[in-house]
Amino acid sequence: MNKLLDNLRGLGRTKLAALAGIAVAVLALMAAVALSGGTSANSMLYSGLSLGDSAKIATALKAGHIRYRLAEGGHAIMVTPGARDQARLLLAEKNLPAGNADGFALFDHQNPLTGSSFLDRINETRAIDGALERTITLIHGVRAARVQVVLPHRAAFSLTTQPARASVMLSLAGAVPLDQQSVNAILNLVASSVPGLQPDNITIADDRGELLASAGQASSLLLNAHEAAIRRQTERALSHRIRDLLTAAIGPGKARVVTTISMDFDRSNRLATRYDPKSRVVRSRQTSDSTSDRVDGQDKTVSVQNNLPGAKTTSNQPKRRDRRNRASRLTNYEISKTVEHVVHAAPTIKRLSVAVIVDGVTTVTGKGAKAKTVWRPRSAATLAQLRTLVKAAIGYDKARGDVVDVQSLRFAPPLPMPAGPSMMARLMSSGALIPVLRTLVTGLIGLAALFLVFKPMLRKVLDDAKGDADPQRLIDATEPDALLETEMAQAPGLLGPAVPRLGAPSELEAVIAMIEENPEASVSVLRDWLVEEVAA
Repeated sequence: MNKLLDNLRGLGRTKLAALAGIAVAVLALMAAVALSGGTSANSMLYSGLSLGDSAKIATALKAGHIRYRLAEGGHAIMVTPGARDQARLLLAEKNLPAGNADGFALFDHQNPLTGSSFLDRINETRAIDGALERTITLIHGVRAARVQVVLPHRAAFSLTTQPARASVMLSLAGAVPLDQQSVNAILNLVASSVPGLQPDNITIADDRGELLASAGQASSLLLNAHEAAIRRQTERALSHRIRDLLTAAIGPGKARVVTTISMDFDRSNRLATRYDPKSRVVRSRQTSDSTSDRVDGQDKTVSVQNNLPGAKTTSNQPKRRDRRNRASRLTNYEISKTVEHVVHAAPTIKRLSVAVIVDGVTTVTGKGAKAKTVWRPRSAATLAQLRTLVKAAIGYDKARGDVVDVQSLRFAPPLPMPAGPSMMARLMSSGALIPVLRTLVTGLIGLAALFLVFKPMLRKVLDDAKGDADPQRLIDATEPDALLETEMAQAPGLLGPAVPRLGAPSELEAVIAMIEENPEASVSVLRDWLVEEVAA
């Protein structure tokens, strides 16, 4: 220890200061790498956040001593994989991310005793807006949303009620516009969340100024989307049916099928009443008989007896008697009637077209280097059989104008598959490269510090410790005969290797090292040996 201290003192203040500075810098760098090392913040915690939510989440993570990193321009936050669950629990305790609005949580801080009907209506509208905004932002491709809802309202002294209306402004996450399916989903979500709101009263626009759905056209958009979905589903089902049939006949991958359907989505309501005159049933029968008598005569005698009620008059004039008999027969018949009420609500197929391409037959002729591949189309008889099978599978109707075309063509060779990402790209995307690089850099810094700083210092200490002995004294103490015997011991003899008698290889190496380090003293010793031999 004393030798080490003496050697350090012998270096001087300048060298000691330089060594101390290098050692402190190396230790500080290693400590910084070790403290910042481990797992980097490369695990996604939340994405698609607003800047306000990002600021609140960053503050909460910093207060919870959780390492994080902002990404996507501040709209995403990444943490270490081990701290992701802890971060989500911490943020859930603070009700983060809160979204662009509070939704119906707005009523959590309201005092019901200090409100009014007007304020309650405003708060209800704000709550609906916030809830819809938080729901719409969950759709893929939507970064943020702004919703304004107008609830149904009837003004004072008015007999009509204004219908509910809504407007939606979308901020898209990327450069790709929002597809029609997502627009229809937003229309249905908003219309289902507000009482009395119809899709025709909803307007949707994006942050690029493009009108995605205008008022008065939403119903037609939804209807067209529904009709297109039905047509695509029907075409897909027919194509799949034909493909399965052809696969069983000519093998997999040998046929391509395209189906086009023209459908009629008009709804018709038809009421028809039919009478059958040949089928009659007696419903009622009525019979009536009547008889009437009438007597004609004149009696001009005026007397009290003739004027009394019920008196019999006597007359000398002759009388005429008239009797009438009347009979009627009435029979009512019920004729059978058929009432038909037909409502066509399901779409009907107006025309169906199917195009089928089948690959030909490939044969190999020759052997070895003379092998040759020959392709030939399928025969007309085979194509006719396939065409008949396709017609039977789709329910071919010639009167409807259906078209089925089956041809045999050579398929183009498949394109080469694009090369996948390299190993370096996969490592960069997975986030595992940075910890590996950090570990390698730490190890290299440690090795550099060991070989460039500590090893030279140790070598200097050992050299100084060896230099403390007097080389002249050590050389003088070595007898010439012993040195010669040592050299002869190392040389192989005629009968085998010589056995060392005096000295050892380690001692010889030490002598050689001293001679190399002190050539002048070695020459003087040899000169003295020569002088002594001459004098003798």
